[in-house]
Parts: sequence; C-alpha cells; structure tokens
Amino acid sequence: MASRLESDRIDEYLNKLKLGQRSALAPLYDATAKKIYALCFTYMRNQHDSEDALSEVYLSVVRSIDKYRGSSGFNWIYTIAKNICLNMLRSKGRTQSVDFNDEEAVNTLGLGEESEPACFDESGIIALSARELDEKEFRIVILHAINGMKFKEIAHLLGGPETTVRWQYNNAIKKVRNAYERRTST
Repeated sequence: MASRLESDRIDEYLNKLKLGQRSALAPLYDATAKKIYALCFTYMRNQHDSEDALSEVYLSVVRSIDKYRGSSGFNWIYTIAKNICLNMLRSKGRTQSVDFNDEEAVNTLGLGEESEPACFDESGIIALSARELDEKEFRIVILHAINGMKFKEIAHLLGGPETTVRWQYNNAIKKVRNAYERRTST
C-alpha cells in the first residue's frame, strides 16, 4: 500500500475532488494509476482490458466522489477497481481460469507476450508470474511485491487469515523463482 505520506496526499486529492476541484484528478491519477493498473491486470490478465478497467476506475471515482468518506482513499479506489474488474469479467463471461500452458487459449484470448503490461514489466517477471501462478497467488504477489501492501491488508482485502496469505505469497515466490531459473538456464 502507499506510505503514510502518499496516503495523506491521496486523501487530499480525493477531498479536493469532492469539493469540486477537478484539477486534483491528474495528480491523483499520477499517484495511483500504476498500482491500480497492476491490480486490474491481476483480474483482467491482459493489457487492453486492464487499461479499459483503469479508465473506468477513474470515471467511477469522479462519478461517486460524494460517497468518499474523507480517509482511506487508496483502499476506496482499490475497492472500486476490484468491483469494476469483477463486473467486466462477469459481463464478458470470462470468470473461468485460463490455462497459460495452452498456447491456443492464450493466443485466442490475446494473452500472449505482446499483451503483457510492458509499461512496468520490462523484465518479464510479472508476465512469468501470470503464467505460473493461480489467480489468488498472482493477486497476492502483485498486491505485496508491486503495490507494497502489507499481508494484513491483503488478507482483509481477500477475506482470509494473514498467516495464510503470507504462506501463499512465499510459495508463489518460490514457484516464480523456479520458473525464472528454468527460463534463464535454457
């Protein structure tokens, strides 16, 4: 999650938006978009749909700003992003898991290398993680490793015990490390 200073700035931008100061949207976007995109990618699994979801998140933030309670703005935006992604998946009928070893399914859904989030995954680790991990493991890794959320926050967000989330994270990291070592040794 964001540091205390970042959280305070995000709350400040949201409070300004709530007061009708539309100029606060650009700095809010700059402060949160990368992390929100990463969350969207854990649901959508491709760049195009993740970008669509990201756009919808900020439209929704503006539309529903009067529902913002003045604090925990980052979590509020995360909740909006999660709900938008789930709704988009439901409307597309794509709630089933994708077998990343099935090359035909990967190409059909546009999940090949060209649709990976190159804007923040130059090393290919996120793409590798998306292929090697199940949805929950992938989400935990993104939320902790990329977004810096604490295990307690992730457990609250995902609705499970913190110890389980920590255990799943450690196992997921081992899987990705092993896959990376196999990839580099070939």
